[in-house]
Amino acid sequence: MKKLFGVFICLFFSVILAACGGGSSPEAAAKKYVQAVYNGDADTVISMIYMEEKDKKDADLHNLLSGKIKEGVTRSKKMADKNGGISNIAVEEPKYEQDKNSANVVVKVQFKNLENPTIIELHLVKTNDGWMVSQRF
Repeated sequence: MKKLFGVFICLFFSVILAACGGGSSPEAAAKKYVQAVYNGDADTVISMIYMEEKDKKDADLHNLLSGKIKEGVTRSKKMADKNGGISNIAVEEPKYEQDKNSANVVVKVQFKNLENPTIIELHLVKTNDGWMVSQRF
């Protein structure tokens, strides 16, 4: 239960602070994910969140996370719309882990009606489906 709660909190906040399959690079995946968050595309966001195989099989966990992610994406889209939409998304060079199968990426989202960008830090993992957003526990 503690792990489930940790998964939920980390994924929820990654959506709040901040895309079908991952991207070909950590930078592309991070940008796709952030665009989907602020465009209100919850299905893409959900498809880009990495879950271990055993967690994917837990229908209750998947339903819980999907519902919370959809709520967070809806709020993020409203915030983006309120601030004139996105004018630019800048993705910094990833900082790879030693094995090169995971990386941390900083994304700066500039909204049209805000002076300062929103900074989002994402952890991504390389999978058979491309790079996906994950959280460390």
